[in-house]
Amino acid sequence: MDREAFVAARRTGVGGSDIASALGLDPYRTSRELYAIKTGELPDGDDTRLTRAGRMMESAIADLYALEYGVTLRKKHVAVACPQCPIIHANVDRLIVGQRAGLECKNVDSMVHRMGGEWGEPETDMVPMRYLLQSLTYAMCFDYPVWYIGALVGGNDLKRYVIRRDAELEALIVDGVVDFWSHVDRREPPPLDYTHPAALRFLKRLYPGTNGETITLDADALHWHAVGMQADERAKHYEAVSNGARAHLLDMVGPNAVGLLPDGSGSYRRKEVARKGYEVAPTTYMDFRFVKPKGGSDERVAGC
Repeated sequence: MDREAFVAARRTGVGGSDIASALGLDPYRTSRELYAIKTGELPDGDDTRLTRAGRMMESAIADLYALEYGVTLRKKHVAVACPQCPIIHANVDRLIVGQRAGLECKNVDSMVHRMGGEWGEPETDMVPMRYLLQSLTYAMCFDYPVWYIGALVGGNDLKRYVIRRDAELEALIVDGVVDFWSHVDRREPPPLDYTHPAALRFLKRLYPGTNGETITLDADALHWHAVGMQADERAKHYEAVSNGARAHLLDMVGPNAVGLLPDGSGSYRRKEVARKGYEVAPTTYMDFRFVKPKGGSDERVAGC
């Protein structure tokens, strides 16, 4: 299936990589954005540099997994609908020949794996929630007892994670997807969680340009304007406090390379770092800021 056909097919249901978004558990995409993609309001935003790299690495990770674990893998070229909930589709990376198991291939940055707080020890199910839900969904669609994640960390370290069936979590997946898809069927968007880390990025995608018109906002705008201004002031205050603390510490370290904290909890290090120069490519973007009426002095960028 070519990329265009694959994207079109994804609009007809909820795929494994969509599950976390549909349930509101994906830190990179809101359920409202997923709704906009499924209804054609927005194009699928998954074709990024990172996702392209992941797709290109898939075969290499599968080959390495087959070699290290002594198994034969095969592709499944068509999506499989979930017996429990046909809205859910599984388009999987690999199936393991001779086993009732499959493989999801992940290309993982070594720093993210080590310090991101989502990955645990190999041979466990301690993986990012979106990957856990994706793999469990695939196991559910194929009615397999287990699904493996082959995570290639840092380009050369293959780690295996084991996702086993979980009836309670599967029920939550089905209920969540049915609720999400009811919004798609009714063409009624789910509510947007404005505190979600991807909310602002979604809204910038949703409103990429301007029609040139001026409108008067409703009374709620005054509340959110005040909240934003107060938060900006607090952020400036705490940034000043943080900078002041760092200045104290730098003065204590002085010309030395390392300053050890007296309780042994860590150290402050000074190290010269050479940074290469670079040019910023020309681009356009939407600037969003608060502007006082003429005669005022304060203009403030509103986080875009």
